[in-house]
Amino acid sequence: MWQDTSTWAAEALAVFAKEWRCEFRTRYALNTLGLFAFTTLVVVSVSLGPLGVSVSQGTAVLPVLLWVILLFSAAAGLPRAFVQEEETQTATALRLAATPSALFCGKLLYCMTLTLALEALVTPVFVAMTSLDVKSPGLLAAVLAAGGYGLAAGSTLVAAIIAQARSKGTLFSVLAFPVLLPLLLIAVELTRHAVAGDPADVALLQLLLYDGSVTVAGFMLFPVVWNP
Repeated sequence: MWQDTSTWAAEALAVFAKEWRCEFRTRYALNTLGLFAFTTLVVVSVSLGPLGVSVSQGTAVLPVLLWVILLFSAAAGLPRAFVQEEETQTATALRLAATPSALFCGKLLYCMTLTLALEALVTPVFVAMTSLDVKSPGLLAAVLAAGGYGLAAGSTLVAAIIAQARSKGTLFSVLAFPVLLPLLLIAVELTRHAVAGDPADVALLQLLLYDGSVTVAGFMLFPVVWNP
């Protein structure tokens, strides 16, 4: 049993390392996420910066804009997690090299680190450019961590579903919306609590339950999606 577990972990880490090697070689997702996030940050700061909104409006509007930026930035790069396998015709070799659960875990780790790196880059710049006063930075960090994981887990599963389709970008937006909508609603509410200094209440538990549910659903559905 221990040998099977170590083999599974080695397969997952090998997939994770392969993803980052390919990403550093092409820099497709990094460039796409970075350019999209930078453009939207500039537009938001110019349109709704410290001179454009009041304190009360900023507390209500700016958390929504932060998660919209994170969502669409991730949607611009995360679908490549499985699309490149189909484009380079290496999906069959990958099916033979790793079990479906290890493959999903490796892809999820890649998407999660990419999403957390995006959040670490975008959030401080967003807060500085909009002069957003965050009264509970610890809660904001927890929301970004849990929300980023949920965003990566949901996007990984949807990316696997649309990998063999023709209109990949359109299908990702359509299929990801109902999956990620509960996450966005909870994350926006918690971000408002962090900005206002209010306690998390039960919303943080709901976010963690969402992350767990999406993870379990991903491990259960991915073998069917990946081996149709």
